[in-house]
Amino acid sequence: MSRLLVIFLQSLLAIAFLGGLFAQVVVIPTAAADEVAFFPPYEAVRVPFVTSAIIFVACCQVLAVALGAMLHRAGQGTVFESGAITWTNIAIGAIAAGAVVLAWLFVYVTFADIPSPADGMDTLGLWLGSAVGTVAAIGVALLLVVGRHWLRRAIAQRVELEQVV
Repeated sequence: MSRLLVIFLQSLLAIAFLGGLFAQVVVIPTAAADEVAFFPPYEAVRVPFVTSAIIFVACCQVLAVALGAMLHRAGQGTVFESGAITWTNIAIGAIAAGAVVLAWLFVYVTFADIPSPADGMDTLGLWLGSAVGTVAAIGVALLLVVGRHWLRRAIAQRVELEQVV
C-alpha cells in the first residue's frame, strides 16, 4: 500500500477521532441542553440519551484507532503477522460495544415514556434508527469475524510457506 495513501487515511481517522472528542465534550451536551430548553419535558430522558451518545462515539473512536493501527501495518507490510489479530479483535469489540449501546437505546425507547413536542415521529425515528443501527452493527461485526478467520488462515499459510522456503 502506498505510504502517501496510508498517511492520508490515517489523517482522516485522526480528524474523525478529534471530531468525536469535540462531539463528546461540546456538541452532544450542548445539543441536549438546547433540546431541554426548547421542550422542558425532555429533561427526564436527557441523561440516558447523552450517556448513550457519548459511549457510542467512544466506540467509534476505538474503532478509528484500531483501523489506524491496521493501516500502519498495511503500510509496513506486516498485515499478515499475528499482531494484526489483536487489532482486528479490538475493532470487533468496538463495533460489538456500539451495537450493545444501540440495542440498549432501542429497548429504552421501546419501553420508556418519552414525551414528544409534536406527533411522536421523533421518537419513532429514534426507535427505528436504533433498531436498524443495531442490526447493521451486528452485521459488520460478523463480517469482521469472518475477515479475522481469513486473516488467521493467511497468517498460518504464510508461516507454513516460510518453513518450506
